[in-house]
Amino acid sequence: MYSETPKKYTEKLLSEALGGMYSRGEITVLPTVELSIPEAAFGDLSTNIALKMAKAEKKNPKDLAEKIIREIKVLDKAQNFASIEQVSGFINITLSSKYLLENMSKVLELGDLYGYSLIGGGKVVVVEYFQNNVAKPPHVGHLRSAVIGDCLLRIFKSQGYKTISDTHIGDWGVQFGILLFAYKEFIKQGGDKNIIENNSIEELNKLYVSMSAQIEANPELRDLGKQEFVKLEQGNTENRELWQWFVRVSLEDFEHYRKLLYIFPFDHNLGESFYEDKMPSVLAEFESKGLVSIGESGEKYVDLEAFSLGRCILIKSDGGTTYHLRDFATYIYRKKEFNFYKNIYEVDSRQAHHFRQLFKVLDLAGYPALTDCVHVEHGYMSLPEGAISTRKGTTISLDSLLAEAEKRALQIIEEKNPTLENKEAVAQLVALGAIKYFDLSHNRKSEIVFTWEHALSFEGNTGPYLQYTHARIYGILRKANSHPHLTSPIKGEETDISAGVLKEHELIILRNLSNYPELLHQVTQDFLPNALCNYLFELSQSFNSFYAEVPVIGEKDEKLKELRLKIITATAQVIKNGLNLLGIEAPEEM
Repeated sequence: MYSETPKKYTEKLLSEALGGMYSRGEITVLPTVELSIPEAAFGDLSTNIALKMAKAEKKNPKDLAEKIIREIKVLDKAQNFASIEQVSGFINITLSSKYLLENMSKVLELGDLYGYSLIGGGKVVVVEYFQNNVAKPPHVGHLRSAVIGDCLLRIFKSQGYKTISDTHIGDWGVQFGILLFAYKEFIKQGGDKNIIENNSIEELNKLYVSMSAQIEANPELRDLGKQEFVKLEQGNTENRELWQWFVRVSLEDFEHYRKLLYIFPFDHNLGESFYEDKMPSVLAEFESKGLVSIGESGEKYVDLEAFSLGRCILIKSDGGTTYHLRDFATYIYRKKEFNFYKNIYEVDSRQAHHFRQLFKVLDLAGYPALTDCVHVEHGYMSLPEGAISTRKGTTISLDSLLAEAEKRALQIIEEKNPTLENKEAVAQLVALGAIKYFDLSHNRKSEIVFTWEHALSFEGNTGPYLQYTHARIYGILRKANSHPHLTSPIKGEETDISAGVLKEHELIILRNLSNYPELLHQVTQDFLPNALCNYLFELSQSFNSFYAEVPVIGEKDEKLKELRLKIITATAQVIKNGLNLLGIEAPEEM
């Protein structure tokens, strides 16, 4: 399943070349090997290693580069390089047509598994995402964590890591005290419980929004809400039963949206309340390690002033626990239970301070959180009129978003392909693809202003453009009466013959195909799904340029025609594979 990427192969040869030079005394230090993918004019791979070595070795970088190049050429017995050149001390490497065709054969052979790797070695990666709150319907603002987290989970899984997903839903805290207070007030004033039971999430959310507005006008009401939460923490029977009902209906609603968004099922759904009985031992551990101080109002905290991180509150002055204490318990539980390699929190950037405090306190307590935890932050999504806020009632529900997207997608399909079968089903795929890709194609760190016009655009670097390219290739294959033998590999003399007839447009596609596995590995390092989006967009553009300039079905030379059909078949396969890792389906007809 795992195949060596061009970058890994080149790094290996470069390391061997430098190792040989070092053993012969031609260089005095073994440098770290670094390769980059340059602009197309400078080949497929490039390194400035000769420039970095030149001063220490007291040699001309151009001469040093030439020496390294000679060593690599001897080692490249597989003839994977068409050329290796020195330009101002840089070493630029171009892959051979033979190698590119052999890689295309791997695409056809591996199919859906092309790009998969064993590089993760089974190491455990925990991904926490889509942390919706109980009794609140998910809205467009929750989309970022949902789709980015799911995408990262899919990519880590594809690279040989053992992945564990957890929603860590918000089912504990003062907001539930406020909701409990609001519900009790509703019943006290003669409200009908059946109204809420018949449409639980929407009606409970209305109660919360209404009470939040009242608290703004009368802040003392918040104290009454806090008292209800303290009673919940202390085991009050009425509050416990109401809270359990809130959680049950919320989990049912959450599962509905998970399926709606085509997100992987979660391995765990351990909400904040799961750690209720684990917090006392964490507090005791921190106290035994001398980390806990008592504040002026009786609150318990860890002093992080020396690290410019303020105070990390563990127990509030009213005795209530904090989100921080629950997160400490979460980390310690996961570390003991899963022995993870990485613990990833996909949470928006407004929580950055929270996670800096979290990781630092754990570090002071002797845990390796500074190295095994990552806050994969995303910029928050807002509306043109301002921030999205459930409390203020300024949201767009995911149901409304998807319904509007499907409506617009169906209109476009009716215009472009009115005879298409299963138009409604395809419209659903296209609509969801448009929404998810709109989010994923942005750098996750950037902030997004949601507008219908941009989110549901079907032109340019969009999900529907990639889906259409995939469907277009399948249309070509249907017209060509493509047969299964097109997925057979190109080997031996056939590779050499085919390599001699490749045109520039074909070479561009083949180079793009060869970069796919390395790109996926890179995403596991920088957690940026938009790099995969950019790659798929460039590959789709390369195909469309190729098809506009080079005959495929109309090619009279049958062997050349078959070669080109194999190239576009491999292209469709990689587009499909990449879209799948984005959580987007690739229809064969649109």
